[in-house]
Amino acid sequence: MAANYKGKYEIVTADDNLPGKVLLYEKPGKECYTNKHWHKNLEIDYIVRGRMWTNLCGEDRDLYDGDYILINSEAVHQTCGKVPDEPVKYLVVLFSYSYIKSYFPDFDKYAFDVNANEQVRARIRDLLKAIVFEVENPSEFSRLKISLAMNQIMMHLFTKCRSRREVDPAAEPNEDEPEYITKAIDFIRENYRERISLEDISSFVGLTPTYFSRYFKATTQKTFKNYLNMIRLENTLVDIQQNGMSETRASLENGFPSVKAFIAVFKSVYGCAPSEYVKQYQEEAPISEIQKL
Repeated sequence: MAANYKGKYEIVTADDNLPGKVLLYEKPGKECYTNKHWHKNLEIDYIVRGRMWTNLCGEDRDLYDGDYILINSEAVHQTCGKVPDEPVKYLVVLFSYSYIKSYFPDFDKYAFDVNANEQVRARIRDLLKAIVFEVENPSEFSRLKISLAMNQIMMHLFTKCRSRREVDPAAEPNEDEPEYITKAIDFIRENYRERISLEDISSFVGLTPTYFSRYFKATTQKTFKNYLNMIRLENTLVDIQQNGMSETRASLENGFPSVKAFIAVFKSVYGCAPSEYVKQYQEEAPISEIQKL
């Protein structure tokens, strides 16, 4: 990573039954502001209507109706509306890092450029329009259609828009860069089913436990334990909802010491028992979990 890649790490969780998260916003330009941040996920920001300013890896760019920008994994970025009181309508599509890695294990070795192929760029734009339509006009199979569109976008990127990342072998990571935190997060995602202590992960990363604890909290805005529980919770919920596992089996297979511990963490995050959440989820229309703000 280049030394000027600085910003807060953002944790992105996927919507249920989707390969990522889909958000459709319509708000004044001044409310579109985001601080510099980065995440492991691929992101696409698509302007439906209005004007948006973006800063991607230190480069400014203006986006207008029909434009979109691809943000690679770990790329520091920032956005804001061009005119404070002018409404901007835009779609944000975040592709789940764990979902991508399950199909494309070498994902971290590549970057993706949609500008390299105009035909592919146009096709991805059409797929983004289709996602917007399904979010605005929810039907019985909208969630399936959105999932298919997201997977098609990924296939275009992975087969026609990828190039090897440039790595500087002389580069030394420092506390302002993502290397330490990405190494820690990769370790958590690969080992969350096992017992992981603060000493285990800090030793793996190469920092003292005290320094690592402070650094992880400052960078992710979550403690190491909270983040670990979030990953375990996310995977346990998938096993309960999609794979039909019992709460006990799912919680134990995903790293919780007991079902009681799982339920306590679940209630602290969702404000209800897992059984209540699953029942509510089953009774709602399929599209309801997509966030339209």
